[in-house]
Amino acid sequence: MERCVRAALLMLALVPASACQSPTEPDAIDVTMQANPNPAPASGSTGRTYRVDMGDEPDEIREYDWRSSFSVTLTNNDDVGMDITAVSVRVQQASGGIVIAPSGSEIEKYEYNSQANGNRLEAKGSASMSFDVWYDLPNLGKESLVTVSFSFMNDDDVSFSDTVQVRVAP
Repeated sequence: MERCVRAALLMLALVPASACQSPTEPDAIDVTMQANPNPAPASGSTGRTYRVDMGDEPDEIREYDWRSSFSVTLTNNDDVGMDITAVSVRVQQASGGIVIAPSGSEIEKYEYNSQANGNRLEAKGSASMSFDVWYDLPNLGKESLVTVSFSFMNDDDVSFSDTVQVRVAP
């Protein structure tokens, strides 16, 4: 009997200890991203070039066919501030917002420039980044899908990433 009482007391002593564990990491960080305009227009590029390796022949310098500009507004819906730690852009040829993979060894050629006023996204705050994208597609079209990827680190040292897609209209 005494053994059962000791076991019960030990179990009761452990219950409060288990209730004092540190909080778990959040499953999702609540940041919304909105591109403007979406779809974004494309116009003929002017003056921005890229190099094409021609193997044994001299490299070719080509002008990008298209240019598009848009901005992304990030809204932090959480009670914890965060830093934007990285941004990347990917351009893919598309039709109706559907990515059309290039055939063979062809690839999309692109580069971008971004502008931001800072890397901080305060709790319940917002920030905006603008992007200029120059690109050339294997199908010679101008319709594309631009994916902008953001990485974040919040004030609780939790890192996470998210993406927003921007359609570039034909």
